[in-house]
Amino acid sequence: MNDQNLVASKTQLDDLLTVIISTKNRWPDLQKALLSLRNQTLKHQVLVLDDNSDDGTYENVKNLFPEVTLHSYTESAGYIVRRNEAVKMAKTPYVLSIDDDCVLENPTILYQIADFCVENNSAAVAWPYIDANLSPEVHDVAPNDGLWQSHSFKGCSFVVKRDIFLQVGGFRTSFFHQGEEEDYCIRLLDLGYPVFLGKGSAIHHYESPKRSWDRMDFYGSRNLMLFAIFNVPLKYLPIQLAGSAIKSFMYGFKIKRPYQKTRGVLYGFLDGLKLAMKERKPVSTETYLKYRELKKHYQPYA
Repeated sequence: MNDQNLVASKTQLDDLLTVIISTKNRWPDLQKALLSLRNQTLKHQVLVLDDNSDDGTYENVKNLFPEVTLHSYTESAGYIVRRNEAVKMAKTPYVLSIDDDCVLENPTILYQIADFCVENNSAAVAWPYIDANLSPEVHDVAPNDGLWQSHSFKGCSFVVKRDIFLQVGGFRTSFFHQGEEEDYCIRLLDLGYPVFLGKGSAIHHYESPKRSWDRMDFYGSRNLMLFAIFNVPLKYLPIQLAGSAIKSFMYGFKIKRPYQKTRGVLYGFLDGLKLAMKERKPVSTETYLKYRELKKHYQPYA
């Protein structure tokens, strides 16, 4: 592709993508993320939802990043609610969601994402990412050439087609924290839409130390139970529930934090029963078995 065609193709992709970030009290991390977005070569929109920060996030974004559309809230609702709201607010066909502790170190990443989405008419994309504080390993990478399908995407680095996201109903807010991605993606799969593995430069995720492990342990286990109760066909449900509970118990003892993992299983079962009448809409057996296979390994998309 010559330089003239490259400029033309980038112009065609301008304003096809909104980057959304839900944030709370992580201004130093958010600043790095916004600076990396400012350096991107593709014209795009940035939407930041400040979930009741008290560390100066609102004032800093407003003063230092006037190009950003900023919404601030006086009550905290959590990142799942805010991401749903952000997708609704977006005015572009595609939405990239990143965590506030992510950095786009390659200035052409947004161009790569927009180009991939348009070329493949993607409903959802798991974009490659690196947990940079842990290792240089790149996650969500296609094994080789061709188009590959995954069972889900990672919350720090995913793309959705806005109209389809809204059609599916977005993320279930009853999950509150963690696990919403797989729940959304299995419902998406049930409607016939795959989650593709993106191809391009990885997004760097610098996991913030400002995390509550008690909350993560609790909701991680609770939401495994909700996922099963909401989505799994009846004949597979007892096995899925038992497997999820055992997995949580064993992992809790492995990391020497069994209390919150066990508590999460109990609350997940009780909350699931309370919410089942409203939320339970099991996917088809075909979808469930396909999801199970995809969770074991990526598959080429045919």
